[in-house]
Amino acid sequence: MEQTFNKKEINYLILVIKLLILIFFIFVSIRGYQETIFELDTNYGNQYKLSDFVRLITRRTYFRPSILLLFPLIGIFINKKIGWIFITSYFYFLLTWLVFSTISNGLNYNEEILFFAVALVLTLIFIWIMNRKKIVEKVYNLKKNEVLITNIKASSIGIFLTLYLAWTQII
Repeated sequence: MEQTFNKKEINYLILVIKLLILIFFIFVSIRGYQETIFELDTNYGNQYKLSDFVRLITRRTYFRPSILLLFPLIGIFINKKIGWIFITSYFYFLLTWLVFSTISNGLNYNEEILFFAVALVLTLIFIWIMNRKKIVEKVYNLKKNEVLITNIKASSIGIFLTLYLAWTQII
């Protein structure tokens, strides 16, 4: 009976994380689309073409968060090591980007400090959930001795994405 309860708890935790990623991807994509349409309406009125839309997508960064969310979105459909790496690397990316942006911009207001603290705690909770022994072994079929190496791979991808975004914003 307790084993069934633990299995349901694991499934609910993974389901919550996967649904949050899916909902976040949908909202971020809608926001990128709305910002693109707003700029098209501002510049072209109602006379824009599909080529104007594509040109704007390639020149602006409205869809960059959606592209970054493709990693965990693909990962939620793969219950193997690569799926775990994709999902966890996104959480490591959020963690490193949060720290990087805080270091570069600073925290000036109480609301910013509160947002930073809440975002940091939530990101660490998601990383902890993804690293739970039952989730790693039962859902993603990772062996005990593979977890550290796989975590290093996921964190390396997350750090790389943060450095890439920081570099492209500086240029």
